[in-house]
Amino acid sequence: MRWVSLLLIGASLSGCGAVALPFRATADVARVVPVVGDAVAVPFDAVGDTID
Repeated sequence: MRWVSLLLIGASLSGCGAVALPFRATADVARVVPVVGDAVAVPFDAVGDTID
């Protein structure tokens, strides 16, 4: 029963937003920096979109 539950949890986490969360958070923090924030945040947003 434990293996079945682990398998189901693993399948539900594939492509999950939890993996993209660090990239999204980094992009949000980078966006706060004046002048270059948006340019730095774009690649992090792209990685987050790719993961999702």
